[in-house]
Amino acid sequence: MRLRLFQNPAAFDELAEPWLGLLSRSAADSPFLRPAWLRTWWAHLGEGELCLIAVEAEGRLIGLAPMRRIAQDGRMLLETFGEAVTDYLDLVVEAGWEEAVAHALLGWLCSAQAPPWDTLVLWNVRADSPTCSLWPRLAPAYGLSVQVERLTVCPLLLLPPTWEAYLQILDRKDRHELRRKLRRMEAVEGARWYILREPGPGVAEAAEAFLDLMALGHAEKAAFLRPAVRGFLRRVIEVGFQEGWARLSFLEIDGEKAAAYLDFDYGDRIWLYNSGLNPYRFTGLSPGLVLLAYLIREAIERGKRAFDFLRGDEPYKFRFGAREVPLYRILLQRESRLSQSDREVRHGRGDQGRADREA
Repeated sequence: MRLRLFQNPAAFDELAEPWLGLLSRSAADSPFLRPAWLRTWWAHLGEGELCLIAVEAEGRLIGLAPMRRIAQDGRMLLETFGEAVTDYLDLVVEAGWEEAVAHALLGWLCSAQAPPWDTLVLWNVRADSPTCSLWPRLAPAYGLSVQVERLTVCPLLLLPPTWEAYLQILDRKDRHELRRKLRRMEAVEGARWYILREPGPGVAEAAEAFLDLMALGHAEKAAFLRPAVRGFLRRVIEVGFQEGWARLSFLEIDGEKAAAYLDFDYGDRIWLYNSGLNPYRFTGLSPGLVLLAYLIREAIERGKRAFDFLRGDEPYKFRFGAREVPLYRILLQRESRLSQSDREVRHGRGDQGRADREA
């Protein structure tokens, strides 16, 4: 087994083809671990020193740890990066190789060959990820102390085969309210909704319209969309359209955009990333909730297995039938006693999010 460390951002492109092949063979497969997503984050929001650790065996890439090294409060962190704007992070490992790759990475990270670090942080790891069970179990054998902390949840809706079957899984009151909202919107003569999914000259304008709506309705979202984040999202939308997994949807009333979503059509599910809403017009028609219902119905009709609401425990996600999927942060440390700076790592930046709120 061979390990290689890449520290030049050119590695995102150099490794892109084997990286995507590995991702398709990994339990961690998601749009957030594609090289385009992480490369875009690094270009717009990256700080510190890039550390892409590649594990090879039998002539192919079998493991990849996209990490960065950054000083914080007198200690050196080695961490997966992008947590504030990235719902799922993980190590990318070929199925069946998880334990062998974990041993290889832990052994290398604790050797003199690795760049020095004090605390290793694995952000936003799903409860069902092999990383979540393997790394806390294996780390003590390498002299590392372990902390596992639940951060939040990513509500997940498992989709039945038909829209009517979906409605039956809802609470009676929620089912009645949803039907009522849909009937009311469908009675509005000037209402229409649509999904943009093909690259073209209109995508840039649609992305700006989405970002404007995203910032319009909530002060928290407006603050979140500082120039660097807005630039990141603008580029992610562009790249996602080029690669075929990003979509923008809008509900318009009399030609005016009332609600919008950015989601990812990837694998067997729809990943709902964020929303935008005009809070000054048409609120009585609940355009955000109606558009969400249209997206769920469209996913069912296309045979999708799941609708992932992603990070955040907003009540509307559960009214639409989603169930909790916990998200964890794993900390490995070379000292058994936590310092004050470690406690700040555990209880500080992990509370940042995408400012995801009900539309």
